[in-house]
Amino acid sequence: MNSLISRSTVLVAVAIASLLAATPARAQSDERAIVAAVTKFLDGIRTRDTSLMRSTVVSGATLVPVGGPTGLGAPSAIDGIIERTGKGTGPGNDERIETPKVQIDEQLASLWAYFTLTRPGETSIDRCGVNLFLLRKGPDGWKIFQIAATTRTEGCRAIVK
Repeated sequence: MNSLISRSTVLVAVAIASLLAATPARAQSDERAIVAAVTKFLDGIRTRDTSLMRSTVVSGATLVPVGGPTGLGAPSAIDGIIERTGKGTGPGNDERIETPKVQIDEQLASLWAYFTLTRPGETSIDRCGVNLFLLRKGPDGWKIFQIAATTRTEGCRAIVK
């Protein structure tokens, strides 16, 4: 009887350990998918690939600049940003992020990262700041539904590629 109890105890312990081990693996997978969605969006800006950009956002997604007299600028539809990006010629703006910090709870995630933006054909940083991407997880994966950003032109440091 004792060996039956100890086997049951071991099986329960193994089952619990398996569940606990799966949770971090799932979180790491989600974190990679979140970083990949944001990276694809920025790659789409750089290459003016509007299909790539659209594949990473939900309909109605917005960009909200943070700063100014009220603390918040007027929201812009990301669809409009995508349309303007597609109308340009040559390479798009080169926006890079560094050391993204991802937080996830259920179907909601945020990605916070320092960014730099360099204009096409230029080597100096045009502006920098922090981007905060909010994403939701749906049947189509992780998608951006809002971006908030601070922007400054001084004190910018280069991101090593």
